[in-house]
Amino acid sequence: MIRRPLLFLFMVCLSSAGALAQVNCTSSNKLVCQIPFATGAASGGATMQASEDAVAFNAPIAAQLTQLPLVSSSSGVVFVFNKSLGIDQPLENLGPILTERAQTIGKQRLFLGFSFQQFNFNKLDGNSLGAVPFVYQATVGTGTQTYTQYVQQTENISIAFKQYVFVATYGLFDKTDVSIILPFDRVSIGSGRTLDTMGTQYFVSPEGAPLGKGPTSQPYISGIASGIGDVLVNLKQWIVKGERTNVSGGILLRFPSGDARNYLGSGAFGFNPYAIISYQIKPWISPHARFGYQWNTSTVLVPNQAFTGPLPLPGGVQYDLGVDTKVVKHLTFAADFLGNQFVNSPGLKVGPLSLAIPGYDIMPLTVTRTTSTYTISDFSMGLKWNPWGSLKSKDGKSSPLQGLLFYANALFQLNDAGLHTDPVPLVGVSYKFNKL
Repeated sequence: MIRRPLLFLFMVCLSSAGALAQVNCTSSNKLVCQIPFATGAASGGATMQASEDAVAFNAPIAAQLTQLPLVSSSSGVVFVFNKSLGIDQPLENLGPILTERAQTIGKQRLFLGFSFQQFNFNKLDGNSLGAVPFVYQATVGTGTQTYTQYVQQTENISIAFKQYVFVATYGLFDKTDVSIILPFDRVSIGSGRTLDTMGTQYFVSPEGAPLGKGPTSQPYISGIASGIGDVLVNLKQWIVKGERTNVSGGILLRFPSGDARNYLGSGAFGFNPYAIISYQIKPWISPHARFGYQWNTSTVLVPNQAFTGPLPLPGGVQYDLGVDTKVVKHLTFAADFLGNQFVNSPGLKVGPLSLAIPGYDIMPLTVTRTTSTYTISDFSMGLKWNPWGSLKSKDGKSSPLQGLLFYANALFQLNDAGLHTDPVPLVGVSYKFNKL
């Protein structure tokens, strides 16, 4: 019964990925076209190099928007083996928020969750998005009356990303969980000159003589897109079940179901094998660690240097280290350190124009394409609360409210690598059903 919906999902993802390559920014209003059009480098008489430099903004943005931290696919009360008593006993903490612990939810149990988080990005590769220098070259005029135009601008780029995540986890067996994670994304992006700065345009004759200069501006272009993001399927197997130490392994699969040209999806299949180890110091405190590696297929959002074909979406090593502990009865504090590596990721660097503008002998600052490997480091902390957390009701039966959880979290990016965000708030609710 499970095979048919998965096969249908796979075919939908294949068809959406194939359609991406047919989108052309010269006739599209997709969000990936906003920055190139705002700079003016994707229209008019702009040279191919100018257009490529403008399009290069898309790759580092897309690489991270589609691989942001997500809420845990299972949480709440779990049971561990008490060797001295020879029985399974419930833990007194409610688990992590943005990471996983080794334990599974149990055979025929169902976990449902919903969360919301908001990202407001302010830097790209250490450069403020509010003041990005950009220079492009264009050919103006017709016939013998052609001349070269150099346009110097300071771009003001805004990127906001809201994510609503639905999670469903089912216990196939006592030690095997399968989860489906469905994100619904809303992206808003804008680009144009800064409000207090006019650009400058320089005109050069075919012989390289200056023809004059003057102010110029581009309109502030903005757009909003919303829809289903990339669907993820997570399969986790509890391997070592101990009184204190628990180990599990799993595979997280990502399907390109979101509209990549609107930053709602990656346009690439993803494959992430991982391992988790949890250690129970006391029934109320447990550190945990997760190690994985993200592989991705090629995507149209990351073109090669010649812009003749796609390259793989950057991925790399992922590691999460954290602890969750009971604060008071029914209340758990969770803290995590998260590392996400991007190998050979496209990026942007600010530097002087490679050659001086002919006739003016100036080399203004501009952004150029670059490739590097970096790791984004985040710190996360939050609270999980079960207001009716008693395991047994007065009549001795399991309380139906035992599985209800509310949680709130804040994520802080610790370095300026890649796309940098303001502190990220998260709120959510979940419920874990007993055996169905």
